[in-house]
Amino acid sequence: MKKNIGFIEHIKNRKNTLIVLALLILGLLLLVLPSTSKSIGSAVNDEERLSKYAQDLENKIGGLCSKINGVSNVSVTVYFDSGFETVYAYNEQSKETSSGINSEKKYVTIGSGNDESMVCVLEKMPSICGVAVVCKGGGNPLVANQIINLISSAYNVPKNKIYVAEGKK
Repeated sequence: MKKNIGFIEHIKNRKNTLIVLALLILGLLLLVLPSTSKSIGSAVNDEERLSKYAQDLENKIGGLCSKINGVSNVSVTVYFDSGFETVYAYNEQSKETSSGINSEKKYVTIGSGNDESMVCVLEKMPSICGVAVVCKGGGNPLVANQIINLISSAYNVPKNKIYVAEGKK
């Protein structure tokens, strides 16, 4: 009989251990999930921001082009070589060792715990790598040249990265 009581206690102790282990795993998951959902949310947010930025640029370029004599029904598409780029503040420490100089960068953060975030120093806008314009009047070489020069000078896009075509009549 004594052996049966020991076996039952062993099962109860093992059950408690499993419960504690399950709670630890659940706690770790809760710590990891908020940061994962933030990164997923920020990726979606960046896509939305890039889409809105592109749409705003396309509208501005289209508005400029439509003011050129002989141009109407303007449709513009802007292409980027990257998304928004954020530069964060960091401290750099150099240490001299026998093998040379080692430098270590540590990002500056504010807040604490889950509310800790890096300090943003600069946010660079996406670089335009191409512009396509389709419009009535775009088939005329003089008009197309005016559009290319306008976009190139206003947005610092190389002329060979701008294409202008005649739209359907």
